[in-house]
Amino acid sequence: MENDLVSFLFAIGLASSAPLIDVHRHAGWPDSDGDAVQRGQLEELERYGVEVAVMAVTNEADVERWQREGIIVGTWIVCPRNQAEPRYHCFPENEGWADPAWLEEELAAGRVHAVHELTPSYSGISPSNPRLEQYWALAEVYDIPVGVHTQRGPPPGARNSIRSEPNCCPHYDPEMGNPALLRPVLAKHPNLRIWLQHVGAGRGDHQAFWPETLALLSDFPNVNVDLSITNGAMPIEQYEATLRRLIDAGFGDRIMFGSDNLPIGPILERLDGFAWLDENQKQAILHGNAAKFFRLTD
Repeated sequence: MENDLVSFLFAIGLASSAPLIDVHRHAGWPDSDGDAVQRGQLEELERYGVEVAVMAVTNEADVERWQREGIIVGTWIVCPRNQAEPRYHCFPENEGWADPAWLEEELAAGRVHAVHELTPSYSGISPSNPRLEQYWALAEVYDIPVGVHTQRGPPPGARNSIRSEPNCCPHYDPEMGNPALLRPVLAKHPNLRIWLQHVGAGRGDHQAFWPETLALLSDFPNVNVDLSITNGAMPIEQYEATLRRLIDAGFGDRIMFGSDNLPIGPILERLDGFAWLDENQKQAILHGNAAKFFRLTD
């Protein structure tokens, strides 16, 4: 497989149609059956015509496993700690942190094209934590986008993924999901492309950071959002209200489709059910905005 990103994107054949782009997918943990996970993922993507997916991997072996047409490989860079074994699901040899030298090798070789997903709230650290600076610097130097888990939830103990483990995330701090905490990072690295993940998500006491999100979008044109969780697991009224709020605020060109491994079909049905959303707006969400943000048309 060619390592050059531009050649990779031409190989996908994006110019021929308006494919669905899913900017928020996850491969398995290192202790899962990677081949079985990949088969299930690819079947889901093919079933719904996803021609490009941004896939988050959590170990070095999966970087190689996911080198294939239509996949943009992104990597976690820090795993939250558990109180019991396994302490860290990814990068255990470095207490859950990706080796910066390894990451730079993968970036230089063209095998990794994004950081996805950064989860500061589960580690209880701010995005501007000094230990993260070396990763922000690499992302800027290699001009790769970074997906950041924002909003206040879901808390440890919620079903699905790592959070369902009873010993997960002793340092969890929901306030570290505040998008405003990215301001010092963007001020220092003005060319960074960041997409805020789970925008609009919040239930009960875990309310969304709406003023901070809208202000960040207003001040930084290189920031986009995905509505993963909101568009799949949240009540449809909340999903619709989230879309309306973003579009009414003038950010219809920054919303990207992301499933977060939730079933794609029901999400598309929900989107089609909003009669007030015209076809151009839908196509922007399903394809156009992500194609521009990830530079798939270059």
